[in-house]
Amino acid sequence: SSGINAEWPLRPGNKKMKVIVLFAYVCLALAGGKLKNEMADLEDKFATVMNDTSSSLEELQADVDGLITAFNAFKEAQAKKDIDNQWQALHMAAAAACRGSTPQGGKGPWSNSVVPKENGVKCDDQCKREIGGRTVCKAEVSLTGYPGKATSYTQIVGHYYNYECDKGWNADINNNEVAAEEDAIITRKTTYYRFCCCAKP
Repeated sequence: SSGINAEWPLRPGNKKMKVIVLFAYVCLALAGGKLKNEMADLEDKFATVMNDTSSSLEELQADVDGLITAFNAFKEAQAKKDIDNQWQALHMAAAAACRGSTPQGGKGPWSNSVVPKENGVKCDDQCKREIGGRTVCKAEVSLTGYPGKATSYTQIVGHYYNYECDKGWNADINNNEVAAEEDAIITRKTTYYRFCCCAKP
């Protein structure tokens, strides 16, 4: 389940025990996600609830509902962060692949660029649209990798291709990062995402 059920009836005999269990659950989840500031904030809220002996059951239920809402929001934020980190790892791999494909190119004081490959468009033409002035295509690369840590020195952890700049490769829409779903980096396995390697003239 992506969240906690907020319909959690409280009775006099179990209200504080349920709050304690909820707080422990939240702390474990946030600690695993390294959301330290959020966990400190929830600790303060928890202490307020536990030290308050005058609140009615309805007020306590509202406090618990608030904790549940906060927890679910933090959980969604952490899931988004995990997806963003995986896309960044792919982009860094693409930059490395472009560098390896252009050993003689890209000299000078400027950095080179990597842009996602558009379906049916040549990288020669895509690089000309690069807003940083890196209008010369040096290569087109396609790469994929497997999740998890390698366990042997013969294990294949990824695959790659490199292509010429003047070909309209990438007919499969699933290889297009821009057109992909936000979580495709996690849900789709062994997808070859394609990129154009662009440099200054």
